[in-house]
Amino acid sequence: METVAIVLSVGNDKIDDFEAGFRAQELPIWEDFRERGVLVRASLNRLDFTSHDVADATQYLVVVTFAGSEGHHLHDHDPRFDAWNRQADAYQVAEPLAFGGETVLAVGG
Repeated sequence: METVAIVLSVGNDKIDDFEAGFRAQELPIWEDFRERGVLVRASLNRLDFTSHDVADATQYLVVVTFAGSEGHHLHDHDPRFDAWNRQADAYQVAEPLAFGGETVLAVGG
């Protein structure tokens, strides 16, 4: 398994559009990948606290666990994600923080 985590800083005036776009465009990709056995679990989390605060922004943590290392590659090269990613970039007021690697321990589904 591989887990990828990304922190996005979305302008406070754009959070409704960002969340609606995420539901409409990214969620179907997650559902498709889960049905295909590529994705194990994924979540979008609005952060209430962070050690990397960005002024005038609401921060989100995106966490995705893929069944294998190829899942991240498949996701990032999916044309649906490419279209959403270009749109989502416009909502961000700071560079995203991205982390990922082999999942060493996991509990739950």
